[in-house]
Amino acid sequence: MTAKMKMAGLAVALMGLLSFSAAYADNGPMGGGNMHKGWHHEDKGKRLGEVLNLTESQDKQLQALHEQQRTQMKAVFEQMKANRQDFEAEIAKEKPDMNKINDLQTKLKSIQAQMVDDHLNGILAVKKILTPQQFAGYMALKKERQMKMMHRMHERFEHGVNKGGEYEK
Repeated sequence: MTAKMKMAGLAVALMGLLSFSAAYADNGPMGGGNMHKGWHHEDKGKRLGEVLNLTESQDKQLQALHEQQRTQMKAVFEQMKANRQDFEAEIAKEKPDMNKINDLQTKLKSIQAQMVDDHLNGILAVKKILTPQQFAGYMALKKERQMKMMHRMHERFEHGVNKGGEYEK
């Protein structure tokens, strides 16, 4: 597996973990519904509130936390992109500088470690906002969302489906 594929896989997995969209999975432990309802639409915050029975205050706090995480992740992914571009430019040279390549690799590992730390801090911040019962429901929905995402990724790779949803020949 190439470093590029590993990085993309990690990025997808971490974005899924940081996302509040876990609450929109269909037939989740806190209720049923169409998997896509609220998934990519404006009412996703409302849907989370309904599924977890959030108070108005909790809903506002989660929305603020989500926006903060989104901004933070955008900056992290910009760092990763710049690091990857520098790495690819250096490796493409006729005589790449191994010290520079190792430095770029070290930076990438540092960014990935920060993403894991940010993920944990995000979960702990959500836990402070929710009641123990709501948090248990949130974690169950999050796990269900992660399992569905992994299943979809597995199916795509197993069946050779490209980004457009069409089978490759």
